[in-house]
Amino acid sequence: MTERERDVLGLVAGHLTNLEIAGRLSLSVRTVESHVSSLIRKLGVSDRRGLARRADELDLLRPKRRHAWPSPADPFVGRDRETAALHIRLKDHRLVTVTGPGGVGKTRLTTHAVRQVARDRPDGAWFVDLSQVTTPQAAVPAIATAVGVAEQPGQFLDDTLSEALSRADGVLVLDNCEHLLPELETSVARLVGGCPRLTIVATSRAPLRAPYEWVYELPGLSADDAVRLFRSRAEAAGGVVPDDPRVAELCHRLGGMALAIELAAARYPLLGLDGLAAALGDPLRLLGSSEGARQRSLRATIGWSVDLLDDQARAMFAALCVFAAPFTVAAAHAVAGPQHSAAAAAHVLATLADQHLLYVEIGDPTTYHFQEVVRQFAAELLADAAGEVQRRHARWTAAELTSLASSEHDDTWCARFDLLAVEVRAALARPVDGRELGECFAEELVQRGRLEEAQHRFETLAATEATDAHDRIHLLRQGAAAAAARLVGDDALRLLDEAAEAATVAADPGAAADALGWSVIYAAFHPGIMADPPERIDIERRLAEARRLAPTGSAAEATVAAASATCLPHDHPGSAAAGRLAADQAIAAGLPVVASAALDRVCASRLHRGDYAGALAAVRARGVLMDPQALSAATAYAFNDYLLMGCEVSLAAGDLRGAKDYAERLAVLPCYREYVHPALARRLQVDALTGDLTGAAERGERFLVSWERAGSHRASTLAVGAYALALIHGLLGDDHRREVWQNVTEHLLDRPVTSADGPAIGWAPTFDAWLLLHRDQPHEALAHLSADLHDATWSSSPTFLVWRPWYAAAWAEAAALAATPNLERHLASATVATRGNPVAAALVRRAGALARGDHEEVAALAATFEDLGALYQRDRSRQLSQRRQRSRK
Repeated sequence: MTERERDVLGLVAGHLTNLEIAGRLSLSVRTVESHVSSLIRKLGVSDRRGLARRADELDLLRPKRRHAWPSPADPFVGRDRETAALHIRLKDHRLVTVTGPGGVGKTRLTTHAVRQVARDRPDGAWFVDLSQVTTPQAAVPAIATAVGVAEQPGQFLDDTLSEALSRADGVLVLDNCEHLLPELETSVARLVGGCPRLTIVATSRAPLRAPYEWVYELPGLSADDAVRLFRSRAEAAGGVVPDDPRVAELCHRLGGMALAIELAAARYPLLGLDGLAAALGDPLRLLGSSEGARQRSLRATIGWSVDLLDDQARAMFAALCVFAAPFTVAAAHAVAGPQHSAAAAAHVLATLADQHLLYVEIGDPTTYHFQEVVRQFAAELLADAAGEVQRRHARWTAAELTSLASSEHDDTWCARFDLLAVEVRAALARPVDGRELGECFAEELVQRGRLEEAQHRFETLAATEATDAHDRIHLLRQGAAAAAARLVGDDALRLLDEAAEAATVAADPGAAADALGWSVIYAAFHPGIMADPPERIDIERRLAEARRLAPTGSAAEATVAAASATCLPHDHPGSAAAGRLAADQAIAAGLPVVASAALDRVCASRLHRGDYAGALAAVRARGVLMDPQALSAATAYAFNDYLLMGCEVSLAAGDLRGAKDYAERLAVLPCYREYVHPALARRLQVDALTGDLTGAAERGERFLVSWERAGSHRASTLAVGAYALALIHGLLGDDHRREVWQNVTEHLLDRPVTSADGPAIGWAPTFDAWLLLHRDQPHEALAHLSADLHDATWSSSPTFLVWRPWYAAAWAEAAALAATPNLERHLASATVATRGNPVAAALVRRAGALARGDHEEVAALAATFEDLGALYQRDRSRQLSQRRQRSRK
């Protein structure tokens, strides 16, 4: 398709007429008709409706993804033969490693060749600069960031990355891999094995030694290409290069090394050919190396440029190597030249950039960075002075991070944090005291939504030999909290067990009891976040040990009381009272998060009994405790659980505005800033009940984007939102999109939405019935609602209990419109089932009015629904009333 045809197809799929498309694209109607006819022919369909369906099947409407890509200021010169050779290898092999010594031009050739190849790939290409990655453990996060894959709670980042790329059709470029071998080989092998349409191109001084790897060793520039490169760069620097055989001789002496030629060409306007030849002929300029003649020539060229600097500039050049990411003048002054003025530091940076020892990126702010091989040269030059410079760098990163932590955590903050995080990781990888910096960084990682790395940082700090026993307990507890926020409960229990053991060794029974108490709360009340929940006997053992250890009158007693309450069954007559008592005890001990967990017990007990008002009151009491708290590793999971429960219980209680508020607050929790589809799934349920159909369709697309970035994982808790959107598209009359969302729902459930085994209960039959009622098919709707409202199965799941009043309301309306026998008994049963939910109760009243033929009461209920925020039911009341009046006439 042409780009114009793609534009037309998108608007056809959006149900625009030819006249509307012509106006939107500034075309004539005749031209639009021609494009539509061409598309029908190309896609092999019979009409416009078929066009929309076929476009969705072939994924033609998703815009081609564009990713950040290196943009060298200088044009690419020569290398036609090598470019063609690499094209062939990229066509025939899915893992290609471009090898060669530093400075030979691996990155420039690879990005040049891949840019051309990626034009024909739906997902284009991603570029990952691994030169800034200081440890092998940071490689996968760097790749994920470049690809646009965010860390997802409940999954390890490498799993999320593999899942997201498993459907990708593009090229992944991993630049500068040599310092991360062999650990990187494992990750690359996994991507190759699990992502059948992904091509990976690595640049490295040594092969990855991964399965299926095809190594392409890049030679030095040919004589002609070397001369062309020298001439291009020398003339760009202001020189005029004659047609002189000495140019070819000079390039030959530089071994065809692209970087060496570029550095020499930059000096040409000052030295000319004679001066360059003399400089390269001086044996004192050769620094010596075991890596061969090419590398010696490169080191000689860099060393010669560095030797032209004065002492101040040379010292700053060496010190700047501690920066792992692009840096500003202010940063360079603070770390590399604090003994000089900021103006002097700026002058040195300009000099280094002029000598092509630094690259400059003009912007706000202007930044500087090394080419990796030059940075390594600077690190060798720094040598014995490295320790002091690294300590200054650590102090600078700590100050920057502290300043950043106090600013608003918006999108601008995220960009600044991501850049600073590279420096913090580099500082923490060095032998400096990183205790305070490490914990501060871990907490800010929580704010950024990087929970897996935050957990890892807490664990790493806890394992440091210099950490005392009580500090280790604290750090392990923080790591456990981060693991819970990630929804990886197995890790949370492991770390809590380690904290309890450390507390026992440190003779701190209160801390041990507290850790064990939390392990019981997670295991008993949140088993859904665990791959392998403990058996009941293990939970009871933990609780007994916590009770034994908790000192009388200690704060740990409150945690143990909350744990004891969570262990009680939902139908236990004293479960709500136990939860309330534990909450009061925790409040008195100054433990709001523990009190919130205890109130969760109260909420669940009330919900189990159908006491929706009582459950909602418990959620609001949790809000009184949690809302004043700051988001941190310790509170992240508590916020997630409280807001999620608030949305669910508000839906059950018919508080639609409250449910919307909880869902929106859940969506903007910073720790889940890139993991929005769970919150959107709740919001879509609200949209289905309120009737915000247009807004829901837009939010549905955001749900898809977030869910696909997370790897399109299966999660039954998300299925309700997806099926709500299927209902919404049905109400909008778009059966094709309804079918799409039905398929998404089945993928999330890993089974069909409805089952033939017994009567269906819960949200699926409720949504199906509402759509059939909307289409004036009450008998068919009633067939979907065959379950007894008082069946014990309703109490087997909190989700079932949330949807019981809505199911009862749909059942009542279907029975009234179908004029079923024993209607009064049906209405009475539905009235009982909808107590505590004013919207569902009003629906049952409307069903009774419909049965009586009281169209005035049906119309009057429109105002009730409007007051309750149920706008779809408001409009339906008016339509039903008018329909009844017309039928009477």
